[in-house]
Amino acid sequence: MNNEKTTGQEQNGAADKAAEKDTAAARQHSVPPGPEDEVINDDERERFNWKSRYPEEALKRIRWEAAYVLAILAFAMAGLLFTWRGDVYDLFSCGCASCRSETFNRYSYLFFSGMLGGSLFGLKYLYKVVARGWWNLDRGLWRISSPWLSAGLAFAAGALAHAGLFGFDVNHSRGGASFVSLGFIAGYFADSASRKMQEIADILFGRPQQPKKDEKLLVKKKGDEAGSVPDHSPRT
Repeated sequence: MNNEKTTGQEQNGAADKAAEKDTAAARQHSVPPGPEDEVINDDERERFNWKSRYPEEALKRIRWEAAYVLAILAFAMAGLLFTWRGDVYDLFSCGCASCRSETFNRYSYLFFSGMLGGSLFGLKYLYKVVARGWWNLDRGLWRISSPWLSAGLAFAAGALAHAGLFGFDVNHSRGGASFVSLGFIAGYFADSASRKMQEIADILFGRPQQPKKDEKLLVKKKGDEAGSVPDHSPRT
């Protein structure tokens, strides 16, 4: 048992040393950023250094993430196509007599166009961080979930716009272009859409009450008094 534990520790240590060696080799072929980076996108690389600075283990993961984002992008485009053809409505309506195809297609356009915007943003972000050496495994969860989050935000943004809470209305248009445009913008700029929804939530439900300035000073003063130690040394 102890031998197996020792072997595992040795393997982990060897893997860490190999990773450190790969990182050091990558830094040797990099140059510090300079003012010309705004004009020449050199990715902080030496000239004529065309080989990847990532080890094979990282390259496999990068290829997998790129393939995933491209697959989601293709899925979103197919969803928009089948929504336009009416196939998505036929698939999910299941002969519903009270369902309206116009309403269903509106939110289907929003969902898939939001996914399209989120996947394009994720793909753009992926190639930037890979080229500049900032790619890491911890961002993998964001790259996987981001297109789906963008699709959900676009769907919600369309509902809020339909209710007039955004200050504009897209109900006058019966075509899909207005819904695709709104969904794409909400998906691509998901952070901005989230902030706008936060503003609406603050208006509807009120902002969390912040302590007043005098109360903050009083709390700080009490904390300082509690942390101070009285001086009982004799006076001379």
